[in-house]
Amino acid sequence: MSSVSAPRAQPLHFHPPRPTLRFGIRAISGRFNRGRWWAIGLTQLPFLGLCWAQWNGQPLVGFDFLRQKIHLFGSLLGPQDLLLLTLLLIGGALALFVTSAVGGRIFCGFACPQSVYTALFIWIEQKVQGTPGLRQRRQIQGAWAAACSRKLLTWALWALVALALGWTLTAYFSSGPDLWRRTWQGEVGSVETTLMLGYAVFAFAQAGFLREKVCQHMCPYARFQGVMGTPHTQSVMYDAPRGEPRRAATVANSHMQAAPASALATGDCIDCNLCVEVCPAGIDIRNGLQYECISCGLCIDACDRVMLKSRRPTGLIRFASQKGADWRDTLRQPRIRMYAALLGLTLLGIATTAALRVPLQVEVVRDRSVLARQLRNGDIENIYRVHIQNYDTQAHTYDIRVVSDAALYIPAPAPVHIASGEERTLAVSVVQPYRADARAPAPSIIPLTLSVRSQTSAEQQRSRSSKFILPR
Repeated sequence: MSSVSAPRAQPLHFHPPRPTLRFGIRAISGRFNRGRWWAIGLTQLPFLGLCWAQWNGQPLVGFDFLRQKIHLFGSLLGPQDLLLLTLLLIGGALALFVTSAVGGRIFCGFACPQSVYTALFIWIEQKVQGTPGLRQRRQIQGAWAAACSRKLLTWALWALVALALGWTLTAYFSSGPDLWRRTWQGEVGSVETTLMLGYAVFAFAQAGFLREKVCQHMCPYARFQGVMGTPHTQSVMYDAPRGEPRRAATVANSHMQAAPASALATGDCIDCNLCVEVCPAGIDIRNGLQYECISCGLCIDACDRVMLKSRRPTGLIRFASQKGADWRDTLRQPRIRMYAALLGLTLLGIATTAALRVPLQVEVVRDRSVLARQLRNGDIENIYRVHIQNYDTQAHTYDIRVVSDAALYIPAPAPVHIASGEERTLAVSVVQPYRADARAPAPSIIPLTLSVRSQTSAEQQRSRSSKFILPR
C-alpha cells in the first residue's frame, strides 16, 4: 500500500478552486453511508423511545430538577450522588478523547446530533426537491412555482421533525406518557412549551440552514480536536502520490506547453469533483487535512465508486494516518494508552461508587426554636429535625434510634414509611431520664448519634451526629 502524505504543490498541474455554490449535497451509496444510517438508528431510536419507558411506575430515564431527582435505568439519583454523576461525565469525555485520538472526528461524522439531524434533513430535502442536478435544471428552466412549492413542503416536513425532537426532549423532563396526555388536552405548561418550541426552532435552524457552518464556526470541538490527534491518528486522507497529477488537468496542460514524459504521467484521480459534491462540509479532501472534515467517509464511498468504474484499485481516499500506520499501530500509541488507562480508572470508580452507594439521605438538625426543657417528671427533652430522603426505587419503612453513652432514649418511637423518591421531615424527641440519686455534676453538652435504618434492607442505614443540651 502506498504511503499517504499531504499533497504537495504541482507546478505543472495547477487546479483552480471550483465555485462553492451548490444546489444541495449529492447522495451517494456505500459502506460509510450505510454506517451513518445505522448510527442514526442506534442513536435516535433510544432517544425517541426511552422517554416512554417506565420502571415501577417511574420513568426509566427522566430528569426532575424541581425535586432534585434523576431517574437513570432503574436507579434514582439525587444531590448526594454528585460524585457518581461527575464520574459519568468524565468517563464520557475520556471516551470522546480516545475516539478522537484513534479515528479523528469520527464521532462528529457518525454520532454527533448536529450531523445526525443534518443528514435526516438532507434526506427529506432530496426526497422532496430531487437531486442537486434536477434542482439546477428546474432553475434554468424557470420552474419557480414548482420549486417554491417543493421548498415549502420541505420546510413543513422539517418543522414536523423539529417539533417531534423538541417534544421528545421535553418528555425527559415531564414523563412521556403524562406529557402526551396533556399535549392532546392542551394542558402543557409555559415552561414545557418554551423548551419544546425553543429546541424545535434550534434544530430547524441548525440542521436545515446552518448545517456545516455550525461545525466550521460554532462548534468548539472542531477547534481543539487537533490537540487530541497525533500523526498516527486515522483520518480521511487523499493519497496524493497515487492520485496526482490528475488526468483531466494533465490533458489541459499538455496543450499549453511541452512537458517531459515523466511529468505527463497520469495519476488515478480523474478530477470528477464527486468527493466535494457529497461532502457535508463542502471541502475538497484533496487539499490535505482540514479541520472542517468530520470524518464521515462519504468521499471515500464516492471515490471508491469511481475507481471501480475506472477499473483501478480503491482506496485513493481512505482512512489513514500521516505516518502510514495501520489501526493496530495507532492503538499502541502512548497517548491512546494513557487515555484508555484513565478511562478504565474512571469506569472502575463508577462501578465502585455505584456498588457502595446507599440510596438514603439523612440530615439531622437540632430544633433551635425549642430550647432544652425539663418535663414535669424531671426528664430533660431536646427536639431534633430529622430529614429523610428515600432515593431507592421502592418504598421503605425506617426506624429512628438514638445512640449515646448517656441514658438517652426516644419516647414511643414509631416507624416512618417513605415512598420511592419521597422525602419527609420529622420532629424527633430525645429525652434524658431524671436521676434523683445522681451526685456527680452532669456535663452541659452530651454527644449523640441519630441512626435511621430500613426495616427491610440492613444496608440502607445512615447516622448523623448531634449534641444534647442540658439546661443550667
